[in-house]
Amino acid sequence: MMRRSREDEEDYGPPEYGVRSSDIGSFLPEGTYRPVPIVWFASAWFLQSIVLLVVFFTLLNKHPAFNILACGLLTFAIGRWTFRRGMAEAGSGWRLFTALALAFNWAVVSAGALVLYWEAMGAGNGL
Repeated sequence: MMRRSREDEEDYGPPEYGVRSSDIGSFLPEGTYRPVPIVWFASAWFLQSIVLLVVFFTLLNKHPAFNILACGLLTFAIGRWTFRRGMAEAGSGWRLFTALALAFNWAVVSAGALVLYWEAMGAGNGL
């Protein structure tokens, strides 16, 4: 949508984005929301941390394959949601860091499930 000037009612371009000065003066900036990758990363990481903890403790008495598979599927779903939300257009560093952070959380939970299962089976007593 094009804006019109008040004086001659001619189109003079699309609206400006970002922080602008108000008519009152430059001491009172006007802001517009622009999502940033840190918000997408943080929301994915915190959501995954909470969800994986709940699933881990819910499936603790099951075979670790259930825990690893369920947490892997949830990690994939959270990653897909994050990248569809806007992370796909972020810089390559943000994309890589997000994928690595989500994979790291999943690996820690998977290792924990395997270690607890190994200890429950008595395989760790020889160390």
